[in-house]
Amino acid sequence: MFETLFKKSILGKKNVLANHPLTVDVHAHLLPQLDDGASSVEQSIAIIKGLQALGYKKIIATPHVMSGFYNNSYDDILQSLYLLRGVLKRYNIQVELDASAEYYLEDSLFDLIERNEILSFGGRKKYLLFEASFVTKPSEIVEAARRMQKAGYIPVLAHPERYISLNNIDTLTRLLFNGILFQVNIGSVTGYYSKQAQDMAEMLIKKNMVAFFGTNCHNEAQLKSIKTAFELPHFCNAARENALNNSLMEMYGTHQINKIYSRA
Repeated sequence: MFETLFKKSILGKKNVLANHPLTVDVHAHLLPQLDDGASSVEQSIAIIKGLQALGYKKIIATPHVMSGFYNNSYDDILQSLYLLRGVLKRYNIQVELDASAEYYLEDSLFDLIERNEILSFGGRKKYLLFEASFVTKPSEIVEAARRMQKAGYIPVLAHPERYISLNNIDTLTRLLFNGILFQVNIGSVTGYYSKQAQDMAEMLIKKNMVAFFGTNCHNEAQLKSIKTAFELPHFCNAARENALNNSLMEMYGTHQINKIYSRA
């Protein structure tokens, strides 16, 4: 039922970018029916094909985990990953797919840490992607990060450029000095979210403060904005020279997915 979908060109005729600076995406909402991203397997495949056309070879799916809204468990995410991998294999789509999560900063996050039910990425590095309320105080983020570090994780703050409470370089520098890595949304570079987010993303790039770039892709419509960013020389240079994304190509979360095989 996916055959006609695969014949569509989402990004136009010239849909493969030469010398793509990123081969690994660390933030995408493409596991079907888990959050506000892909609502079906068909949409999942459409997003994956679009990212593949942009040059991605590995995608780390990161569904939201937020109490009362997205109650996705460790096993739910891995089960969805396992099933979607099967579809990719069936249709010979050559993209490596792994899963982590985008955890909301709340008390239940630390309950998951205590139970060892966190889906991190980066193998032994154990990067933990998290987000917070857009008005969360910097001191609360620092304290939460210390608790993550104590548990053996490297905290990675999703889209710091979009937080109202972090909208100055001194505050972001403080977070960085406390061991918090930054994952900037690629769409922010093009103004997709807001002019304020764009300005802050540009500042973080200029000061070499970005550890990871993520698509934060929820749907096909976002792909054009991401493609536009790849046409900006300063972004491509920063992504190629300073981001850690491509270092994850050799890292694979087999220790996580093995658990789902044992329960299948």
